[in-house]
Amino acid sequence: GGDWKLIAENFVDFYHINAVHPELSRFSRVDDHQPYQGPGQYIGFVTNPLTNSGGPGDLHNFNLFPGLNPVEASSALFFQLFPNISVTIYPHSVYTLMTFPTSTPGVTKETLSLLMAPGAKLKDDTDEQYKEKCEKLLAFVVNINDEDVVAIENLQLGLQNAKDHNLHGEFLPKYDWPVHRFQNMILDGINGKTLNEGIMPELDNAFEKKMQ
Repeated sequence: GGDWKLIAENFVDFYHINAVHPELSRFSRVDDHQPYQGPGQYIGFVTNPLTNSGGPGDLHNFNLFPGLNPVEASSALFFQLFPNISVTIYPHSVYTLMTFPTSTPGVTKETLSLLMAPGAKLKDDTDEQYKEKCEKLLAFVVNINDEDVVAIENLQLGLQNAKDHNLHGEFLPKYDWPVHRFQNMILDGINGKTLNEGIMPELDNAFEKKMQ
């Protein structure tokens, strides 16, 4: 369930992680999220650094993508490609979420895929051990998505209730700039235009400087 636009907003809203995703919050801490944004029809941010927390996503569980620099090797990158493709890039894997609106308002179909880095299997792991690690990582990703589905369905009800009572929320610039950017893409898209970058806030580029 859930409107596809709320699913996209949920993906780019990292402020909800502590409240909704207890396991993820230890691996991808809210305070370690930073913008990684340029011009274009997308939203980009990172977690730097990731925190090994005893979970299936811990970086020592797999070999990483070849050619990563030290910053990339300890970071997660997140991109919402407008309108409906969400991409998460860990140092050892990539998972994508594609959303497809249905003929029923407020109901969306999802396709989730997990792709492992070439050569992700550790030298000392057996095939069975590697398979088990991959299955646990997939379960971790699916559980995050399941937690989001519950949150989004509740949010959808809450937004309707707020509308009925003429209640309006406020943006917190530090956390809500990705949602603000996505909503402006929607508004400009309705009018057949791409995002007006001129009204977007100036963001911290500390991560981009690390990458240079």
